[in-house]
Amino acid sequence: MAGISGESIDVTARAQRPQSLIVTIYGAYSRQLGGWFPVSSLVDMLTLVDIDQSSVRGALSRMKRRGIVLAERHNGLAGYALAPVARTTFDLGDARVLQRRHPPADMGWVLAAFSIPETKRDVRYRLRSRLSAIGSAQVSGGLWIAPRQLEQDLRHVVSSLQIQQCVDLFTAEHIGFRPSAQVVRQWWDLDAIADLYTSFTKAFRPMANRWKAPARASQSRAAFADYTRALTAWRAIPYLDPGLPAAYLPKSWPGRTGTAVFFDIHDKLAGQALAFAREQIPT
Repeated sequence: MAGISGESIDVTARAQRPQSLIVTIYGAYSRQLGGWFPVSSLVDMLTLVDIDQSSVRGALSRMKRRGIVLAERHNGLAGYALAPVARTTFDLGDARVLQRRHPPADMGWVLAAFSIPETKRDVRYRLRSRLSAIGSAQVSGGLWIAPRQLEQDLRHVVSSLQIQQCVDLFTAEHIGFRPSAQVVRQWWDLDAIADLYTSFTKAFRPMANRWKAPARASQSRAAFADYTRALTAWRAIPYLDPGLPAAYLPKSWPGRTGTAVFFDIHDKLAGQALAFAREQIPT
């Protein structure tokens, strides 16, 4: 069964972690603003979401070691630019995080079958971790399954690890012997996924309600802080939720409400938040 890690279940805690918030800032704003922020601006922006300077610098250092950002100086200012591989990941992720997903019709499944030598155990571990992170589920051993619409996500995972020679992809239908709804619940923990949406709704519906009135230009700092927090909490959920067909979901599926709450916030604040981030880059 696809696991949901404890850190992902607490969506409010995720929205308070320095590295998660920095990733959101680069993913949501930097690509439209040249891909680079000075350290001083990052410190100022993260102060608005209650992250202190030492935590910002520590998180940036870890992100640099992981190849997410690159240290660069622009006009004498020290800063960090988004690494090309991270930019590609964000570009692909927009379709998952920032598009309203409704439970699709049943289009069948895509299977990933792999056999990786014991000498590459670390690669096998990373493959399994990344397959789980995009919402795939393990059927058995080296066989993983995902809804048909996640084929491109699977292809990206395999190509990013450069293990195409070890993996085969198939499209499939489930034709027996147990009911499809039964095996889907075996592969995915729908209760845990539902809890993610319920937790997000509980944490962020008050924010959505607070911003129902027309926003003023003078509220751009608050819009940036709120949207950055909400997006940080939200962006893991569409990956942990594979987007199963409606036939396999409970009628009272909380994903519908959680999605509506996030997009109420997104539609209201994303533009103002980006405008505020633009103002933080020295000209």
